[in-house]
Amino acid sequence: MSVRVEVDLNEAAIAELIAGVVGEVTAEVAAVAQRRCPVDDGTLRASIRSRVSRRGGEVIGEVYSDLEYAAYVHQGTGIYGPSHRPIRPVRARVLSWQQAGAGRVFAREVRGARPQPFLADALAEVVGHIDRAVRY
Repeated sequence: MSVRVEVDLNEAAIAELIAGVVGEVTAEVAAVAQRRCPVDDGTLRASIRSRVSRRGGEVIGEVYSDLEYAAYVHQGTGIYGPSHRPIRPVRARVLSWQQAGAGRVFAREVRGARPQPFLADALAEVVGHIDRAVRY
């Protein structure tokens, strides 16, 4: 005995379903990233966004910040960042900046800032729970 089953796939409906799931996951990653984000005045935390886009047959979820310094906070700087070198002045003899409570500070070099990978940590946290978030 033989059984024949015909399945008619509605590609648009499948893409919409996938986009919905990707949207839920990216929104959750953004929420966790906002919670994990280091806070000084709240600007970085408030800048974290998520979006879902379609490119060809792909559905892409993104969690991001448009602030230039977000990458420096996330990846670190100086010896802790991608260059793994101290920060030294380029056109001056010393670095100079205003530090709260200490006034003007001068230094020939600084070690940099340690990374605070709030986006990567948020993704890892959500991916650990993804089986419960996705409905089959």
